[in-house]
Amino acid sequence: MHTYAANLLAALAVAITDELHVPDLSPSAAAALLTVAQWEPMGAQELAAVIGLSQSAAVRLIDDLATAGLVRRLDKKGRAVPLALTASGRRRAKALQARRLAVIERALAALGRDERAGLEAALPSLLAALTPGRAAARRICRFCDHGLCRGQKCPVGAAATVIDGPFVRPKLA
Repeated sequence: MHTYAANLLAALAVAITDELHVPDLSPSAAAALLTVAQWEPMGAQELAAVIGLSQSAAVRLIDDLATAGLVRRLDKKGRAVPLALTASGRRRAKALQARRLAVIERALAALGRDERAGLEAALPSLLAALTPGRAAARRICRFCDHGLCRGQKCPVGAAATVIDGPFVRPKLA
């Protein structure tokens, strides 16, 4: 049975997604920039898994980002070609993250202190309920400012750890 709250939350998700749209970047490109900014250097295979693309689609996206001067390929490590942001890519990722947080803060400003505290208390349970494992956790948090959750227990990471054990970052081989 669908509820009024579910309908409202779904509409909120759409409104936030629409507000975050950047005309000159696809959602995958924005996710790639923010992901590489967080985890660089990282390989195309790891990036593809985090942003939910096939390996070939990720390579095409990386080619486009490299052509735009936002991402660069580093020297090969075994079979992997690590990726890093250019200075322009780093500035763009920082601006995307700032915009993301500003949009959400604008929405949160409509809440009173008690409402905001209630929402903040409810969000960890909602996020944990939608985290089926580590791979999904990395996708769920692909736009996150990971520095905001450091030192605190990330509900998504915590749920993934319960399911799959501690996070072990794939090595570039």
